[in-house]
Amino acid sequence: MNSESHLETHPISIMKQDKKESPDTANRKRSAGFTLVEMLIVLAMIGLVAGLTIYNLSGSFESGKINTARNWVNGPGKAAVTTYYLQAGEYPTTLDALLVAPAGVTTPVVEKASGLLDPWKKKYQYKGPPGVRNPGSFDLWTTAPDGTEIGNWDPPSGT
Repeated sequence: MNSESHLETHPISIMKQDKKESPDTANRKRSAGFTLVEMLIVLAMIGLVAGLTIYNLSGSFESGKINTARNWVNGPGKAAVTTYYLQAGEYPTTLDALLVAPAGVTTPVVEKASGLLDPWKKKYQYKGPPGVRNPGSFDLWTTAPDGTEIGNWDPPSGT
């Protein structure tokens, strides 16, 4: 048996010889990449996911602002009013009084008016003693965009 005749009759060699490119194979070779429509669909889905993520994060930022306001009225805000009381011997009539040094003191309790703005860039509110919510003390508060009052009668965030 010679080797050429062996190759010709071997099933694999017959398959190699008979193998012709079918129309399906030719089409598959031409469509190896992505179409414009497929890429646009993927980009639209990425945009949708990004939009939903940003929308959900905005709620996190808003709750952060609420916590910041709550902490300010219970921390630095309350401390500023108390410091003014200790320096002047009386409570301020308005928060703007904190921007002016009391008699006998060289520096004001709060140096910049921006120090009296809440996270939404509105002025904090103040009612000297007796407060409505704190009858034995003063009220210091702000109102969030959703109408929620945040005041020194609320416990600070994290407690």
